[in-house]
Amino acid sequence: MKRAILVVIVLSVGFAGYRHFFSADRVEANYKAFAEEVLNRRYDKAAAMADGLTAGDLEERGSQERIGAGVAMFQTLFPSRFVVESRESAPDGSVVLHVTQTVLFNPVGVESAVPAMKATLRQVATMRKRDGEWKVAAFENNFESLDSVRR
Repeated sequence: MKRAILVVIVLSVGFAGYRHFFSADRVEANYKAFAEEVLNRRYDKAAAMADGLTAGDLEERGSQERIGAGVAMFQTLFPSRFVVESRESAPDGSVVLHVTQTVLFNPVGVESAVPAMKATLRQVATMRKRDGEWKVAAFENNFESLDSVRR
């Protein structure tokens, strides 16, 4: 009986791990990686994840440049939080994502292991599959709000 329970637990964990690592939604995962690169001002890496967008295009739409006082206010950036609000499939096979990105950060002068402030960005991204991988074909990035993080 104990062996049967152990086998069920091992199979359950294996199945959950498989779904998490191999069945993850590549469209959203690739978009989130792209958005983090834009946030961290690594425009060349973000452009490599895009189809038809150059590093210069992405710099114009940069997340830090749109938030409040701009780049000078960031001391520490934390991983963003994403909420995909809607997802639409187009007839050409592309996918349009409407996303809210919450940027967590510490402003200059605040040294803490937890974020002190947050900024909210609304983004619209069109994803296309090229060479077997989902890439960002269009990207809109709009600043919505800036606030302190409630503890």
